[in-house]
Amino acid sequence: MKLNLKLICSAFVIAFSSITFAQNPSSAGKIFSEGKDKGKQYILGSDKSMNIVLESMKAYNSNDTKKELAFYSEKMVKEISDFNAKWHKSMKSLNQQPIALVPLKVKGSKEDVVFAISQEDRLWKNGSKQKLYLFELYTVNKSGKITDFKQFQNLPSTNEFGLTDGGKFFMKDSTATFTFTNRGEVETIEKMAASFNKLDGETYSSFFADSLKYYHSNGSVEKISRKDWVGYINKMKSATWKINGIVPIKISDTDPVSAIIVNSNMKYVMKDGSTSNRNQMLQYSYDLNGKITSVNSFGKDVNPISEKDKMAKIKQEIIALEKNWDTYYNSGDLNSLSDLYAENAVRLPNNQTIISGKEAIRKAMEVELVANKKKGISSTSETIDVFGDENTVTEIGTTTKKDASGKVKSTGKYMTVWKNVNGKFVTIREMWNDDSK
Repeated sequence: MKLNLKLICSAFVIAFSSITFAQNPSSAGKIFSEGKDKGKQYILGSDKSMNIVLESMKAYNSNDTKKELAFYSEKMVKEISDFNAKWHKSMKSLNQQPIALVPLKVKGSKEDVVFAISQEDRLWKNGSKQKLYLFELYTVNKSGKITDFKQFQNLPSTNEFGLTDGGKFFMKDSTATFTFTNRGEVETIEKMAASFNKLDGETYSSFFADSLKYYHSNGSVEKISRKDWVGYINKMKSATWKINGIVPIKISDTDPVSAIIVNSNMKYVMKDGSTSNRNQMLQYSYDLNGKITSVNSFGKDVNPISEKDKMAKIKQEIIALEKNWDTYYNSGDLNSLSDLYAENAVRLPNNQTIISGKEAIRKAMEVELVANKKKGISSTSETIDVFGDENTVTEIGTTTKKDASGKVKSTGKYMTVWKNVNGKFVTIREMWNDDSK
């Protein structure tokens, strides 16, 4: 239901006029809130207090800090002077126009409380502007100084800036607006950033649900547990997460599950020497317990390397992985060798049927390693070419097998397809054949 503010103000003025001039009552309301004054009655206060409030409004409109503070008590001046100075310094013009003022006082008190309804137009020096309807309570002591002030605002939907809700969320046949939330989301992000920069994985992980989905900028989706976060942070040598802005929002008039948008820059150096420097827009979703249940990442590299340099770097990474393969294969380290394969990897061996799945590949290699050990056979690989992108690359190379005396037993060629899974390249497809029997 929409309220007619002008009608309310008119009724407000008429009601108190009737009380003042027609009924001349002994009371004008009652206090219901808990405290020392609960149950006490209001009676009409003095016009002097009302006029002090009017003059303070004029001083406020002059945009003069010193002039306005002259109407406040020493205690109030100490409390509001810094804010007041910054406020007026940021303003181009202020125009508060009273609609209704009524001076009251608690029966037996020496202070008046002036109830004020007004309209205010604000124009900042930066061009921002706002229109408000205000309901304010001014407490005025017997010396004519304002000792307390409370303000309640009503914002017209026609405002260009400063609305409490806006935007649209499209839900089937209806739409809803967004509104700000205040369930500690901002504080959570600030604490997360502090723990991230300290490489405190335990604290960092505590802000997340037991399991969540992380939607990466490259389109991949990763399921992450709290334990994973700890392991991830422990792999870092240094980290700097700088927050540029935080916007906590939720869909209006829905359940209190909320989201938060964070604009930031994230830099880190891993213990393995890899680095990252990205500007990121992160969207976090919170459950009813205030834990993060999903992360949606949109980012771009700061000073990104060219595609040519990127592939050169990837090629060196693949060559290193291939050298590791040789080392693990020749030493019989089946566990490390298996870790170079994806769960759904497929092997197309020379003169054999297709082998599907990591476990099946592991069993096949176990047989190979036992046979090689008996014969004293070792294998070396040489990468010839690598092409693709940061997600999937194809490697082409040659192999040489020698016996214990160093004599070449066979040569061949191979093709391996590597896929980036959670920042690590693993084999998803491989095939090879010998040059001759």
